[in-house]
Amino acid sequence: MNRQWLIGTLLVLGLAWAAIASGSPAVYVQTEAGFVEVFLGDFPLIEGTVAYEGPATGDGGANWKSSNTYRGVSVLSILESAGGVAGADSLGIVAVDGWYKKVPVSVLSGDSVAGVPILALERNGESGDDWEDGPMLVFLPEDEAFSNDDMLTALGSEFSHYFGEEPSTTGMMVKGVAYLVPNYDGSALPLEPEVVAPDAASFPDGNVLTVVRGDDSLAYTMEEVEAFETLGGQGTFTTSTNADYMASYVGVPMTTFIGNVNSDATIRVTAADGYSMNYSAETFQDTSEGTWILAYKENGNYMPFDPGYFRIVRVGDESTHFSSALSAKMVVLIEILGVYVDYGLELTGAVERTFSRSELEEGVGCPCHVSTVTVTSKGVASEYTGIPLWRLIAFVDDGVFPAAALGLHYNDTDFNDVLAQAGYTIDLVASDGYTQTVTSDLIARNDLFIVAFKKDGVFLDPDSNGYMRFVFDDSVGLPEDSNLRSVKFLTKILLGL
Repeated sequence: MNRQWLIGTLLVLGLAWAAIASGSPAVYVQTEAGFVEVFLGDFPLIEGTVAYEGPATGDGGANWKSSNTYRGVSVLSILESAGGVAGADSLGIVAVDGWYKKVPVSVLSGDSVAGVPILALERNGESGDDWEDGPMLVFLPEDEAFSNDDMLTALGSEFSHYFGEEPSTTGMMVKGVAYLVPNYDGSALPLEPEVVAPDAASFPDGNVLTVVRGDDSLAYTMEEVEAFETLGGQGTFTTSTNADYMASYVGVPMTTFIGNVNSDATIRVTAADGYSMNYSAETFQDTSEGTWILAYKENGNYMPFDPGYFRIVRVGDESTHFSSALSAKMVVLIEILGVYVDYGLELTGAVERTFSRSELEEGVGCPCHVSTVTVTSKGVASEYTGIPLWRLIAFVDDGVFPAAALGLHYNDTDFNDVLAQAGYTIDLVASDGYTQTVTSDLIARNDLFIVAFKKDGVFLDPDSNGYMRFVFDDSVGLPEDSNLRSVKFLTKILLGL
């Protein structure tokens, strides 16, 4: 039995099994970190009609083949989902039987006369058992005709296909594509490659998002982003071709990342390809037509690197609609620019600790950290969200507390119950010196006493409340002789140990 035929057959069976197991055909993309398995069913399909030109006939005449209509996935989108092709000059498109063609990276964008290169999954409406050549490399030029002259112009003589001495575009149709390999040298590829996660290829350090607030730069893994309070909803945007695209999204509200900034602050968002957009903070703070989120799931699935891993969208009810020009994708960096006032919270007890603005606003963005209470003032009930006072005190009530590098991270056991029951005072001090005092036994492990950062879901107005405010729920049963009040413009917490 021919060994090459056997290897090709095994590869076909392996890729077929992977496709069956996942419900979607897949290809392997080689990156510096290793092979990334990309399932083609996760991408929108591109459709186009094209006729290919074969080698010239004996009398030198043109040799056009019949036109066919193909549907498939942009090769560039597949590569970007695995981290892109930075530093590569060419790309090898390798079939399961070892046949391959190489193309210059410059043609992947679709701007050349060769058109958009895709991996076709359908031909003339047929796929699967009815058309077994997919995924197949196909070029979709705008004029629907891929001539030999087009091939030579776009690919150059080095990458063009020849039948004998005659150029022929038909030889560029690689069937059963299994691998995409930047700067491919023609060497044998592993039968069953060990794969790495796309994050490992695109972001070797595991951090997929960076948020810069003032002098602080915070890096997050995908798991850490998902730990924030999330929001889901439907979003519809109008594309550059004036078509409406509707989907359901899950993500983190943008206000969680930008924190309590003035409405005239500038928020700069940068994509993995270097493209950046500027937003006003007011854009994200305005919830009248929906909520802006940094989405990482679309229609229940994690988004691939393009248009994900993160995309800014506005979600709400069925009427929520926005322009795609406002929908930055492939977001890797969020920067708060312009008017940004730094603040902190000082805590003094057995030890001293000052939490920075970034630590506090990151903490209030995580559901595991916060509590929401109802406060009625002048007949109007409002909901305040913040961090329970007892959890903050746990950092300074004794010598047991998490490392400072962990930020606002705590364990329930850090709070010293013995000291709290023995009794000590807690002074809550405003920026002008105004002070209210509570006792440790009253607030011990009680989530109804909080340092609030948000009112009715929106960060506090710094001019009327300050950045932090001490409040407590209407249901709290205070001692009869208590005159406890809330504290606006809170800046310090002092323990009388």
